[in-house]
Amino acid sequence: MISVVVSIFNVEKYLDKCISCFLNQTYQDFELLLVDDGSPDNCPAMCDNWAKKDTRIRVFHKPNGGLDSARNCGIDNANGDLIIFPDPDDWVNPNYLEQLLSIKEKYDADLSICGHYYGDQLWNKTADTTILNTNKALKELMLPYSYNGYVWNKLYSLNLIRTYNLRFDEDLHMCEDLLFNVIYFQHCKRVVYDPTPVYHYVINPNSVTSSKSPLTPRKLSGLTTYKKIAALTHNHYPELEGIAYSTLAKLCLNFICIYYQSKTKDKDTLDLLSGNFRKYRKYFYNTKVYPKHDKRCAKFAVIHPFLYYKTRSIYLHFRYKVFKKPRF
Repeated sequence: MISVVVSIFNVEKYLDKCISCFLNQTYQDFELLLVDDGSPDNCPAMCDNWAKKDTRIRVFHKPNGGLDSARNCGIDNANGDLIIFPDPDDWVNPNYLEQLLSIKEKYDADLSICGHYYGDQLWNKTADTTILNTNKALKELMLPYSYNGYVWNKLYSLNLIRTYNLRFDEDLHMCEDLLFNVIYFQHCKRVVYDPTPVYHYVINPNSVTSSKSPLTPRKLSGLTTYKKIAALTHNHYPELEGIAYSTLAKLCLNFICIYYQSKTKDKDTLDLLSGNFRKYRKYFYNTKVYPKHDKRCAKFAVIHPFLYYKTRSIYLHFRYKVFKKPRF
Protein backbone atom coordinates (compact mmCIF):
# COMPACT_ATOMS: atom_id res chain seq x y z
CA MET A 1 0.00 0.00 0.00
CA ILE A 2 1.11 3.56 -0.73
CA SER A 3 0.69 6.27 1.89
CA VAL A 4 0.02 9.62 0.22
CA VAL A 5 0.81 12.45 2.63
CA VAL A 6 -0.58 15.89 1.78
CA SER A 7 0.51 18.74 4.06
CA ILE A 8 -2.20 21.40 4.09
CA PHE A 9 -2.04 25.08 4.96
CA ASN A 10 -4.11 27.89 3.46
CA VAL A 11 -4.80 26.17 0.12
CA GLU A 12 -8.60 25.98 0.06
CA LYS A 13 -8.90 26.98 -3.62
CA TYR A 14 -6.64 24.09 -4.69
CA LEU A 15 -7.56 21.36 -2.23
CA ASP A 16 -10.61 19.80 -3.87
CA LYS A 17 -8.79 19.28 -7.16
CA CYS A 18 -5.79 17.77 -5.39
CA ILE A 19 -7.87 15.26 -3.43
CA SER A 20 -10.03 14.37 -6.44
CA CYS A 21 -6.91 13.54 -8.45
CA PHE A 22 -6.01 10.83 -5.96
CA LEU A 23 -9.45 9.35 -5.60
CA ASN A 24 -9.42 8.88 -9.39
CA GLN A 25 -6.06 7.11 -9.56
CA THR A 26 -5.73 3.96 -11.69
CA TYR A 27 -3.86 2.39 -8.75
CA GLN A 28 -6.26 2.19 -5.84
CA ASP A 29 -4.34 0.51 -3.01
CA PHE A 30 -3.43 3.66 -1.14
CA GLU A 31 -4.33 5.71 1.90
CA LEU A 32 -4.60 9.48 1.74
CA LEU A 33 -3.31 11.28 4.83
CA LEU A 34 -4.47 14.89 4.98
CA VAL A 35 -2.35 16.74 7.54
CA ASP A 36 -4.01 20.03 8.44
CA ASP A 37 -1.12 22.14 9.73
CA GLY A 38 -3.29 24.59 11.66
CA SER A 39 -4.70 26.06 8.45
CA PRO A 40 -6.65 29.31 9.13
CA ASP A 41 -9.02 29.00 6.16
CA ASN A 42 -11.71 26.41 5.33
CA CYS A 43 -9.22 23.60 4.75
CA PRO A 44 -9.84 21.83 8.11
CA ALA A 45 -13.57 21.50 7.43
CA MET A 46 -12.94 20.52 3.82
CA CYS A 47 -10.61 17.73 4.94
CA ASP A 48 -13.19 16.40 7.40
CA ASN A 49 -15.88 16.43 4.73
CA TRP A 50 -13.70 14.48 2.31
CA ALA A 51 -12.93 11.90 5.01
CA LYS A 52 -16.66 11.23 5.38
CA LYS A 53 -16.85 10.35 1.68
CA ASP A 54 -13.99 7.86 1.43
CA THR A 55 -12.59 5.49 4.04
CA ARG A 56 -9.10 5.69 2.55
CA ILE A 57 -8.83 9.29 3.75
CA ARG A 58 -7.48 10.00 7.22
CA VAL A 59 -7.27 13.52 8.60
CA PHE A 60 -4.84 14.86 11.19
CA HIS A 61 -5.35 18.29 12.71
CA LYS A 62 -2.29 19.78 14.39
CA PRO A 63 -1.04 23.21 15.49
CA ASN A 64 0.90 25.04 12.82
CA GLY A 65 4.46 23.80 12.77
CA GLY A 66 5.44 24.22 9.14
CA LEU A 67 5.55 21.99 6.09
CA ASP A 68 8.22 19.68 7.45
CA SER A 69 6.45 19.19 10.73
CA ALA A 70 3.33 18.14 8.80
CA ARG A 71 5.31 15.71 6.62
CA ASN A 72 6.90 14.18 9.72
CA CYS A 73 3.40 13.74 11.14
CA GLY A 74 2.55 11.83 7.97
CA ILE A 75 5.59 9.57 8.37
CA ASP A 76 4.63 8.86 11.98
CA ASN A 77 1.07 7.86 11.08
CA ALA A 78 1.52 6.13 7.71
CA ASN A 79 0.45 2.48 7.37
CA GLY A 80 1.79 1.82 3.89
CA ASP A 81 4.94 0.15 2.62
CA LEU A 82 5.68 3.14 0.40
CA ILE A 83 5.16 6.85 0.89
CA ILE A 84 4.95 10.00 -1.24
CA PHE A 85 4.48 13.70 -0.47
CA PRO A 86 2.53 15.65 -3.14
CA ASP A 87 1.87 19.35 -2.61
CA PRO A 88 -1.77 20.40 -2.02
CA ASP A 89 -1.76 23.14 -4.68
CA ASP A 90 -0.60 20.79 -7.46
CA TRP A 91 -2.37 18.04 -9.40
CA VAL A 92 -1.45 14.69 -10.90
CA ASN A 93 -2.41 12.45 -13.81
CA PRO A 94 -4.59 9.39 -13.06
CA ASN A 95 -1.57 7.07 -13.55
CA TYR A 96 0.74 8.99 -11.18
CA LEU A 97 0.89 6.30 -8.49
CA GLU A 98 0.74 3.42 -10.95
CA GLN A 99 3.69 4.68 -12.97
CA LEU A 100 5.89 5.31 -9.93
CA LEU A 101 5.07 1.92 -8.44
CA SER A 102 5.51 -0.05 -11.68
CA ILE A 103 8.99 1.27 -12.43
CA LYS A 104 10.06 0.84 -8.81
CA GLU A 105 9.03 -2.81 -8.87
CA LYS A 106 10.30 -3.48 -12.41
CA TYR A 107 13.82 -2.33 -11.59
CA ASP A 108 13.81 -3.34 -7.90
CA ALA A 109 14.69 0.23 -6.98
CA ASP A 110 14.82 1.89 -3.58
CA LEU A 111 13.30 5.02 -5.10
CA SER A 112 11.35 5.86 -8.25
CA ILE A 113 11.00 9.29 -9.84
CA CYS A 114 8.55 10.65 -12.41
CA GLY A 115 8.73 13.56 -14.83
CA HIS A 116 6.75 16.73 -14.28
CA TYR A 117 5.45 19.95 -15.76
CA TYR A 118 6.51 23.26 -14.27
CA GLY A 119 3.50 25.44 -14.93
CA ASP A 120 2.63 24.64 -18.54
CA GLN A 121 6.18 23.72 -19.55
CA LEU A 122 7.75 20.26 -19.59
CA TRP A 123 10.64 20.47 -17.14
CA ASN A 124 12.99 17.76 -18.42
CA LYS A 125 12.88 16.63 -22.04
CA THR A 126 14.86 13.41 -21.46
CA ALA A 127 13.02 10.57 -23.17
CA ASP A 128 14.37 7.34 -21.71
CA THR A 129 13.99 5.64 -18.35
CA THR A 130 17.30 5.85 -16.47
CA ILE A 131 18.71 3.49 -13.85
CA LEU A 132 21.09 5.21 -11.46
CA ASN A 133 23.49 4.03 -8.76
CA THR A 134 24.00 6.07 -5.59
CA ASN A 135 26.74 8.36 -6.94
CA LYS A 136 25.00 9.13 -10.21
CA ALA A 137 21.59 9.60 -8.57
CA LEU A 138 23.02 12.08 -6.05
CA LYS A 139 24.79 14.08 -8.75
CA GLU A 140 21.63 14.29 -10.87
CA LEU A 141 19.70 15.31 -7.76
CA MET A 142 21.96 18.33 -7.30
CA LEU A 143 21.91 19.51 -10.91
CA PRO A 144 19.42 22.16 -12.13
CA TYR A 145 16.90 21.06 -14.74
CA SER A 146 17.18 17.38 -13.86
CA TYR A 147 14.57 15.67 -11.67
CA ASN A 148 15.39 18.11 -8.85
CA GLY A 149 15.27 17.77 -5.10
CA TYR A 150 11.52 17.90 -4.61
CA VAL A 151 9.73 15.09 -2.77
CA TRP A 152 6.47 15.24 -4.73
CA ASN A 153 7.85 13.38 -7.77
CA LYS A 154 9.48 10.56 -5.79
CA LEU A 155 8.11 7.33 -4.30
CA TYR A 156 9.97 6.30 -1.12
CA SER A 157 10.31 3.13 0.89
CA LEU A 158 8.74 3.76 4.27
CA ASN A 159 10.74 0.89 5.73
CA LEU A 160 14.01 2.55 4.65
CA ILE A 161 12.87 5.88 6.13
CA ARG A 162 12.06 4.26 9.45
CA THR A 163 15.12 2.00 9.51
CA TYR A 164 17.42 5.02 9.33
CA ASN A 165 15.06 7.32 11.27
CA LEU A 166 14.95 9.86 8.47
CA ARG A 167 13.05 13.06 9.15
CA PHE A 168 12.45 16.41 7.52
CA ASP A 169 14.46 19.17 9.20
CA GLU A 170 11.84 21.37 10.86
CA ASP A 171 14.29 24.25 11.35
CA LEU A 172 14.56 24.79 7.59
CA HIS A 173 11.96 26.31 5.30
CA MET A 174 13.60 26.32 1.87
CA CYS A 175 15.22 23.45 -0.07
CA GLU A 176 14.56 21.13 2.89
CA ASP A 177 13.19 18.60 0.37
CA LEU A 178 16.65 18.47 -1.17
CA LEU A 179 18.35 17.87 2.17
CA PHE A 180 15.96 15.00 2.94
CA ASN A 181 16.68 13.50 -0.47
CA VAL A 182 20.45 13.80 -0.13
CA ILE A 183 20.23 11.77 3.09
CA TYR A 184 17.75 9.25 1.65
CA PHE A 185 19.70 8.75 -1.59
CA GLN A 186 22.82 7.79 0.34
CA HIS A 187 20.94 4.70 1.56
CA CYS A 188 19.79 3.72 -1.96
CA LYS A 189 21.49 1.08 -4.07
CA ARG A 190 19.35 1.80 -7.12
CA VAL A 191 17.21 4.73 -8.25
CA VAL A 192 14.99 4.72 -11.34
CA TYR A 193 13.82 7.81 -13.22
CA ASP A 194 11.03 7.72 -15.81
CA PRO A 195 10.75 11.25 -17.28
CA THR A 196 7.17 10.71 -18.47
CA PRO A 197 5.43 13.79 -16.98
CA VAL A 198 2.56 12.77 -14.68
CA TYR A 199 2.93 15.52 -12.04
CA HIS A 200 1.81 19.11 -12.60
CA TYR A 201 3.57 21.69 -10.47
CA VAL A 202 1.40 24.81 -10.13
CA ILE A 203 3.42 28.01 -9.87
CA ASN A 204 2.27 29.72 -6.70
CA PRO A 205 3.56 33.31 -6.36
CA ASN A 206 2.93 33.18 -2.59
CA SER A 207 5.21 30.21 -1.90
CA VAL A 208 8.45 30.75 0.02
CA THR A 209 10.48 29.54 -2.97
CA SER A 210 8.89 31.99 -5.40
CA SER A 211 11.24 34.56 -6.91
CA LYS A 212 8.62 37.19 -6.08
CA SER A 213 8.38 36.42 -2.36
CA PRO A 214 10.36 38.67 0.04
CA LEU A 215 13.64 37.75 1.69
CA THR A 216 12.21 36.53 4.97
CA PRO A 217 14.24 34.43 7.43
CA ARG A 218 12.28 31.42 6.10
CA LYS A 219 13.58 32.05 2.61
CA LEU A 220 17.12 32.82 3.76
CA SER A 221 17.21 29.44 5.55
CA GLY A 222 17.95 28.02 2.09
CA LEU A 223 21.55 29.12 2.61
CA THR A 224 21.75 26.96 5.73
CA THR A 225 20.28 24.03 3.82
CA TYR A 226 23.07 24.03 1.25
CA LYS A 227 25.72 24.36 3.96
CA LYS A 228 24.27 21.27 5.64
CA ILE A 229 24.29 19.40 2.32
CA ALA A 230 27.93 20.35 1.76
CA ALA A 231 28.84 19.07 5.22
CA LEU A 232 26.96 15.79 4.63
CA THR A 233 28.73 15.11 1.34
CA HIS A 234 32.20 16.34 2.30
CA ASN A 235 33.77 12.99 3.18
CA HIS A 236 32.25 10.54 0.69
CA TYR A 237 30.99 12.73 -2.17
CA PRO A 238 33.42 15.68 -2.54
CA GLU A 239 32.10 16.53 -6.02
CA LEU A 240 28.65 17.04 -4.52
CA GLU A 241 30.12 19.28 -1.84
CA GLY A 242 31.38 21.53 -4.62
CA ILE A 243 28.00 21.54 -6.36
CA ALA A 244 26.30 22.40 -3.05
CA TYR A 245 28.57 25.38 -2.46
CA SER A 246 28.24 26.55 -6.08
CA THR A 247 24.45 26.38 -5.74
CA LEU A 248 24.71 28.32 -2.47
CA ALA A 249 26.64 31.04 -4.30
CA LYS A 250 24.07 31.09 -7.09
CA LEU A 251 21.27 31.35 -4.53
CA CYS A 252 23.00 34.39 -3.04
CA LEU A 253 23.04 36.02 -6.48
CA ASN A 254 19.34 35.30 -6.95
CA PHE A 255 18.58 36.73 -3.53
CA ILE A 256 20.60 39.88 -4.30
CA CYS A 257 18.26 40.53 -7.23
CA ILE A 258 15.22 40.01 -5.00
CA TYR A 259 16.76 42.38 -2.45
CA TYR A 260 16.98 45.24 -4.93
CA GLN A 261 13.50 44.55 -6.29
CA SER A 262 11.87 44.64 -2.85
CA LYS A 263 10.41 47.75 -1.26
CA THR A 264 12.05 47.24 2.12
CA LYS A 265 15.80 46.78 2.31
CA ASP A 266 17.89 45.55 5.22
CA LYS A 267 21.64 46.14 4.81
CA ASP A 268 22.45 43.24 7.13
CA THR A 269 20.69 40.92 4.68
CA LEU A 270 22.68 42.36 1.77
CA ASP A 271 25.92 41.93 3.72
CA LEU A 272 24.98 38.33 4.47
CA LEU A 273 24.37 37.57 0.80
CA SER A 274 27.46 39.41 -0.42
CA GLY A 275 29.67 37.77 2.19
CA ASN A 276 28.45 34.28 1.39
CA PHE A 277 28.88 34.82 -2.35
CA ARG A 278 32.47 36.02 -1.90
CA LYS A 279 33.23 33.07 0.37
CA TYR A 280 31.90 30.40 -2.00
CA ARG A 281 32.34 32.07 -5.40
CA LYS A 282 35.30 29.88 -6.40
CA TYR A 283 32.93 26.88 -6.45
CA PHE A 284 30.52 28.83 -8.64
CA TYR A 285 33.24 29.80 -11.11
CA ASN A 286 34.73 26.30 -11.22
CA THR A 287 31.54 24.30 -11.75
CA LYS A 288 30.24 23.36 -15.19
CA VAL A 289 26.67 23.53 -13.90
CA TYR A 290 26.13 27.22 -14.67
CA PRO A 291 26.71 28.84 -18.07
CA LYS A 292 29.46 31.33 -18.88
CA HIS A 293 27.11 34.31 -19.08
CA ASP A 294 26.07 33.69 -15.45
CA LYS A 295 29.71 33.70 -14.40
CA ARG A 296 30.51 36.85 -16.35
CA CYS A 297 27.66 38.74 -14.69
CA ALA A 298 28.61 37.36 -11.28
CA LYS A 299 32.04 38.99 -11.36
CA PHE A 300 30.31 42.35 -10.83
CA ALA A 301 28.91 41.09 -7.50
CA VAL A 302 32.43 41.07 -6.07
CA ILE A 303 32.81 44.78 -6.90
CA HIS A 304 29.35 45.71 -5.62
CA PRO A 305 26.10 43.69 -5.50
CA PHE A 306 24.14 46.53 -7.14
CA LEU A 307 26.41 46.34 -10.19
CA TYR A 308 25.57 42.64 -10.48
CA TYR A 309 21.85 43.36 -10.19
CA LYS A 310 21.91 45.98 -12.96
CA THR A 311 24.14 43.92 -15.25
CA ARG A 312 21.97 40.85 -14.79
CA SER A 313 18.80 42.86 -15.41
CA ILE A 314 20.15 44.26 -18.68
CA TYR A 315 21.29 40.82 -19.82
CA LEU A 316 17.90 39.23 -19.07
CA HIS A 317 16.08 42.04 -20.84
CA PHE A 318 17.97 41.39 -24.05
CA ARG A 319 17.80 37.61 -23.72
CA TYR A 320 14.09 37.25 -23.07
CA LYS A 321 12.53 40.45 -24.39
CA VAL A 322 14.66 41.31 -27.40
CA PHE A 323 16.02 37.95 -28.59
CA LYS A 324 13.05 35.91 -27.30
CA LYS A 325 15.19 33.16 -25.79
CA PRO A 326 13.41 30.51 -23.67
CA ARG A 327 13.83 30.72 -19.93
CA PHE A 328 14.77 27.06 -19.68
